[in-house]
Amino acid sequence: MMETIISMTSYISLILPGLILIVLFFILIKPDSNLRIVIYIFSFVLLRDAMTPAGLWTLGKTDNLLWIRLSRDPLFLVLFGLFSLIIIAALFFFDRENRKYLIWFKNSKIYGMLNGFIGTLIIVLPFFLLYKNIDINLRGDIVNPGLIVPMLIFAIFGNFFEEGLFRGYVLGFLKQRQTPLAAGINSGVIFAFCHIYLAVTVTDIGLPLLLFTLWEGIIAGLIGTKYGIIPSTIAHGGAIFLLSSGLM
Repeated sequence: MMETIISMTSYISLILPGLILIVLFFILIKPDSNLRIVIYIFSFVLLRDAMTPAGLWTLGKTDNLLWIRLSRDPLFLVLFGLFSLIIIAALFFFDRENRKYLIWFKNSKIYGMLNGFIGTLIIVLPFFLLYKNIDINLRGDIVNPGLIVPMLIFAIFGNFFEEGLFRGYVLGFLKQRQTPLAAGINSGVIFAFCHIYLAVTVTDIGLPLLLFTLWEGIIAGLIGTKYGIIPSTIAHGGAIFLLSSGLM
């Protein structure tokens, strides 16, 4: 418990100045529905990227291949996942103008979830093949089996929030101007674009991280445009879980 409190305190101290400015922006500027989407994304980037200096996850590369490891604090992983779930629920209930973009399922739920699992496998397939040539100790080390369930909660709920932004708001906005196929692909491009700062400033991973997020974003975008946010979350969250859990 004390480790979790220390981790959360460190994390909150990092993001608090940004959160205060975000609140002031909403109070003073009173952004319209489209500008709110932009601010939601900037806010998410703040929450995500601050995890790196706070030591709540580790991103690295070995032989120009990306690897990911999450916090070793199971309580933090669960709390952060639940916190992410609360945020996307709050956006759904309070931002009524943009609620139309948050389509949880579209078309068949069964086929949607099936395609979500297939999307997970497609995203991680290159890593599954390439990781065989790199010892696990060189790409984040072995993960404690007791962390597997908390990691799954973190990966699914945390990325549900992210998918709500990119396969909900961004995709819905793009669909008003582009074909569903183009909107799905371009939501992935925007998703990768929003990782530039993480790739080149917060970390020094650079191109491998941007290529991964582009690959992952396009696949999630194609699934999201046809089947909705929950299937794209299965693809995205499932991939992050497999990559970070040491199961590959």
